[in-house]
Amino acid sequence: MKKHDHTDHQSGIIDSDCLEAFDHVYAYINGELHDEETKAKIEHHLSHCKSCYSRAEMERKINDRLKAAQKPSPPKQMKKRLKDLIDGF
Repeated sequence: MKKHDHTDHQSGIIDSDCLEAFDHVYAYINGELHDEETKAKIEHHLSHCKSCYSRAEMERKINDRLKAAQKPSPPKQMKKRLKDLIDGF
């Protein structure tokens, strides 16, 4: 399907489909959107609106980086202690 670009976004005018999509995009990105009808509408809109798709992808990348940054690294000695523990059995 060909994406349209909603050229009005550049002028600051955003149509109602775009506003509706972004009411739900964060839940969609996080996998928290459970209403199948709304999910289908968001997917349909993102597959046709280049501007919203680009913004959603940017939000997804930011979200992924934030999640990755929040994952604590295990202590360096943990691997050695686990190996020693397993070897002791």
